Amino acid sequence: MQEQIYRDTSGKLARDAATATQTIIKYANLGLLDCIRSSDGRRLFAAGQAEKVKAILNERTRGRRPQVAA
Repeated sequence: MQEQIYRDTSGKLARDAATATQTIIKYANLGLLDCIRSSDGRRLFAAGQAEKVKAILNERTRGRRPQVAA
């Protein structure tokens, strides 16, 4: 199993997923995205979650409720 690397900020993930930073924060607060807090309190997201954000956006657009991250 590969260890997750947490380096993407909310802003970077939002740019990569073509959405608003507030959307990323909302999804993180709902437990839909995998993130940790840095020593200075910033959210850091596991690399490569932009596709997951796009999938969540797609599900919400279709009126479906996305599943909480495991």
